[in-house]
Amino acid sequence: MSRIFDAIKRVQNAAKGSAGNERLPVPPIGERRRSPRRKATIPVFVYGHTPAQQPFHEEAYAAVVSELGALLVMRSTVRPGQSLLLTNKVTQEERQCRVAYVGGHDPQSVEVAVEFTALAPDFWRLTAPPRAAEALSSSQNERQAR
Repeated sequence: MSRIFDAIKRVQNAAKGSAGNERLPVPPIGERRRSPRRKATIPVFVYGHTPAQQPFHEEAYAAVVSELGALLVMRSTVRPGQSLLLTNKVTQEERQCRVAYVGGHDPQSVEVAVEFTALAPDFWRLTAPPRAAEALSSSQNERQAR
C-alpha cells in the first residue's frame, strides 16, 4: 500500500518541480467506435417494407459511412430492428442491413442509422492513403521545411 502512496508523492513532487504555469499534456480520448466513420454522400437504393407491411423502394444517400453500416438520409418511415436491402448505386453491390436508429425527422427526410448483417469493408468503395504513407509524407514535409 505504501508503494502506491510513494508513487503518488513522486508524481506530485515532479509536477511541483516543473514550471508553475505548465500543464501536463492530456492524451487524446481514444476512438471508442468499432470502426472509423467517414462523411460522404453516396447514392443508394433502399428496399424494404413499411410498418404496415407495404413494400417500398426509394433513392436515398448515405451521409456517414463505415464498414459496419451507415447513416442514411431517406423519406420512407422505418422502425428500429427492421430489415432493409441497400444497393450502392455506383457499384450495384447489395447488402442486407438492420435499422439501428431512426431520428432527425424533418418534413422531407429522416436520418436512419443502419448496420450491416455481415461485415462489408468494401461496400462503400472509399479510398484513403494508408497510415504509414501519411506518416511518411508528413515526415518528408518536415524535412523539406528545414
